Amino acid sequence: MAMQLCPNCAADIIPGSKFCNRCGDKIAERTKTCPACQDESPLASVFCHHCGFHFEGRQRARERKYEPLYALDFDPGTLTEQVKALFFRSLRRRVEEEHNPEKYSDYVERFYQSRFREIYELRAEQIAEDALIQWERFGSEGLPEIDQRIDRAFEGLLDFFIIQYCPDINGVLLPPTILKYEKSLPGKTDLGAMIHDFLDFGHEQEVFYFDFISMRSDLLSNACKQFLYAERNEKVFFICDLSLKGTCKEGFALTDSGIYWRAPFDRARSCRYQELKEIKRQKDWITINGHFFTANPSLNLKLFKLLKKLRAWQQPAARTKSMAEAVV
Repeated sequence: MAMQLCPNCAADIIPGSKFCNRCGDKIAERTKTCPACQDESPLASVFCHHCGFHFEGRQRARERKYEPLYALDFDPGTLTEQVKALFFRSLRRRVEEEHNPEKYSDYVERFYQSRFREIYELRAEQIAEDALIQWERFGSEGLPEIDQRIDRAFEGLLDFFIIQYCPDINGVLLPPTILKYEKSLPGKTDLGAMIHDFLDFGHEQEVFYFDFISMRSDLLSNACKQFLYAERNEKVFFICDLSLKGTCKEGFALTDSGIYWRAPFDRARSCRYQELKEIKRQKDWITINGHFFTANPSLNLKLFKLLKKLRAWQQPAARTKSMAEAVV
C-alpha cells in the first residue's frame, strides 16, 4: 500500500491516520464519497467504511465489455444481409449438435432449393429491424437482449426448417408437434402433453407404461427399486422399459420434476429439470450433466431436444451471456 507523506515533516503516514506519528501535525486526509450511502471513506479504501460498498468491484464491472454472440455492425443498409449470414453459422452448429456434420452441405442445398428460403428472407428483415430498434434505443447496453432475441428467433426457424423441409436428411423422424412449443413458457404449458408431443411414443418400438394401476406389480416394483426414486408428491408421466428381458430393471422415466434412468452395467441416475446444466448428443448416446444415457437413436435425439427445452425454461439465458454481467 502506498504511503502518504506528512505535509509538515515529510514522514511516511499510514493512510487513515489523523495525526503524523513523527511531528504530531494534523493530517487533512483526502477522501472519496461512497455512491451507495454518500458517506466519506479514505481515498485508498477498497470498501466503504460505513456500508461496505466495493469501490474496485464497481470500477471493474464498468470496465467489462460485453462481447455479443451475434456480432453486428448495425448498418441499416447491410443489417439484413448480416442476419442472413449469421443464420448459416447457427445452422452449422445445430447440424453438428443434433445431426450428422458431414451432411451440412445437404442442409444448405435444401435451404436454397426449398420454399423456406423465401420464408427466411422475410423473417430476416424482421429480425434485423427488431435488432436495429433495440440498438438505437439502448446502444451497447442492449446487446444482451439483442442476442437473446436473435437466438430465440433462430431456434424456432431452425426447428421449422429441419423438421418440415429436411426429414429425409435427418435420419430420425422428428414430430412436427415439436414446433408448437417454440414460445412455450413454464407454468403456462401442459408438461405432460409436451413430453408426449416431443417423444412421439407412437413411432417408437420401446415398451412404455402410462397406466401404473394396470402395470404388472413386479415390473413397477423393479422400476421403483432400480431407478425410479421419485418423491411421494411427484407425478410420473411414464416408465420406459429398456431391459433386454423385459424386467424393467433398466430404463427411464420422466416426472413433473425430473428424469430418472438406469443404463445396463451402470448405477441409477437422476436429474431435476432445474439442475439441468449440460446436455450433449454423441453419435449413439447422449450425456445428461456428464452422465451416460441411451435408449435408441430416435428417442435419444427427441429426448435431447426435450431436455434442451426444459433447460431453457430453467435458465433462459443459458445460450447467451447474462445482462447482469454487462450492465451494472
